[in-house]
Amino acid sequence: MKTKILVATHKLESVIDNEIFRPIQVGSSINNYTINSSYLKDNTGENISEKNSTFNELTAIYWAWKNLQDEEVYGLMHYRRFLALFYKKPFYRNVKTDIMKRVKQGDQNLLKLNDTKATNEKISLLLEEYDVITANPIYCSLKSKPISIAEDYKEYHLTEDWDTCMQIIKEYFPEYEKSIDTYFYKGNKLYYGNIFVAKKEWFNDFCSWLFTILFEVEKRISISEDPYQRRVIGFLSERLFTLYLLHNQFKLKSFPIFYIEE
Repeated sequence: MKTKILVATHKLESVIDNEIFRPIQVGSSINNYTINSSYLKDNTGENISEKNSTFNELTAIYWAWKNLQDEEVYGLMHYRRFLALFYKKPFYRNVKTDIMKRVKQGDQNLLKLNDTKATNEKISLLLEEYDVITANPIYCSLKSKPISIAEDYKEYHLTEDWDTCMQIIKEYFPEYEKSIDTYFYKGNKLYYGNIFVAKKEWFNDFCSWLFTILFEVEKRISISEDPYQRRVIGFLSERLFTLYLLHNQFKLKSFPIFYIEE
């Protein structure tokens, strides 16, 4: 399968860079430097690069949706976070603990991703059986006690932004109302980072749904001046990614994340 997994970066070069994993510099229209002249940039073609401070890695996802037309498989990872596609879980480990594995740049398991033939074969086989390849979920908690996704968001971000987003989903996609209650207000499983690999049809449908909601959210909320809370659209998108996966009951294959230490 023709596969393109964008690796979003805003400051450092990606350890993995080949015909499958293509680094893309995000926020290119609002910064004045080039990380690597061979990298894709999110300010070419149809783009929302100028929104990177609020949309984060979504500017790369949007760019791929609008500008990469010939691929069969699409995906997103981050310059310091890659799916551990060749990871084998030790038999004595609980799956919930296999969220993130910290590695150095030269880690041999990480560098297996540079074997494009093996990687493409692995992805192709997985997508014959599963709808989406993504990261192992995290489970929201506060002081070691489980809390819902809604409670988690409101604990760390702005409640009014969350409430606006929920209202918009119900307006545009009322069929999601029951799932909002089930997965956001009663559930605590979160698929984070907008990290995924999936076939073109799934990718296009997801992007159409996601950006319909988020562009409307952007219109209705007041963007915070706080640099962290300013990333509101990106924060909300991780929750929407989770909702989309669970509401539609897609068949998922998840892996730990290789987190590359500097």
